[in-house]
Amino acid sequence: MRDEQRKEPRISTRGAVHLRFADPLAVEVEASLVDTSASGFRAAHSCASLSPGLEVEFSSKSRRGRARVVWTQLRDGRHMSGFMLL
Repeated sequence: MRDEQRKEPRISTRGAVHLRFADPLAVEVEASLVDTSASGFRAAHSCASLSPGLEVEFSSKSRRGRARVVWTQLRDGRHMSGFMLL
């Protein structure tokens, strides 16, 4: 995502985030937080099934709730996704 499209400041963050969704069976993914904002977060992971539009349940040390995948890119052999809080 290009910087000029960002509406809120991002805070660089480290830590684990646990993601759950149905595909159609339950899938659980351990991901690494990259940054957070008031309306979402970015995470690195190894799951090719996290595609735009997919709704997930998430939990981290500081937050839990539901989010929607906005974008996913493959970078250096790992997937990187942006999530919007619901």
